[in-house]
Amino acid sequence: MTTDVRRQRTEVGRQRTEVGRQRTENRGQRSEDREQRYEDRGQMTEDG
Repeated sequence: MTTDVRRQRTEVGRQRTEVGRQRTENRGQRSEDREQRYEDRGQMTEDG
């Protein structure tokens, strides 16, 4: 019984670490999207 509980705990820990990784990746994608937006604005001002 104790071994099963330990396994479940380790699995939960792994899931938490994976969620943290996904969050960090989403943050990186957000920063890239912001950079693209600024670039689009620059192009608009140049065309205007």
